Amino acid sequence: MIDPELQRYLSGVNQHLTDIKNKKNPGIWRSFFNGIFSALGYVVGLALVIVLLAWVLNKTGLLPQFQAQVKDFQDFMGQAKKVMSAGDTSQQNVQPGQTFTLPDGRKVKVVPAQ
Repeated sequence: MIDPELQRYLSGVNQHLTDIKNKKNPGIWRSFFNGIFSALGYVVGLALVIVLLAWVLNKTGLLPQFQAQVKDFQDFMGQAKKVMSAGDTSQQNVQPGQTFTLPDGRKVKVVPAQ
C-alpha cells in the first residue's frame, strides 16, 4: 500500500495538473485574443520595417530619388486616368473627322466606322 501522506501529495499534484490542463484547452476567447495579438504583432513589425527602410534610404540619400520616382508614377497614372475618362465621356459626342491630341503630343483623327 501507498503511504497516506504520499497519496495525499500525489492527489494534490494530480489536481494541479488537471487545473493546468483545463487552462490550456483551446477556447473561443483564447483563440480570439491570440489572433488579435498576432495581428497586432504583424502590424507593428511591418511598421518597424517600413520606418527602418525609410531611415536607411534617407541616410544613403536615395529617399529623395525614390520620392521623385513615386511622384512621376503618380503623375503618369493621373494622365492615364484623364485620357481614359476623356475617352469614355466624349465617345458619344465624337464626330467623324474630329482630331484629338494625346498626352505625348501626337494627333489622332477619328475616322467613321464602316
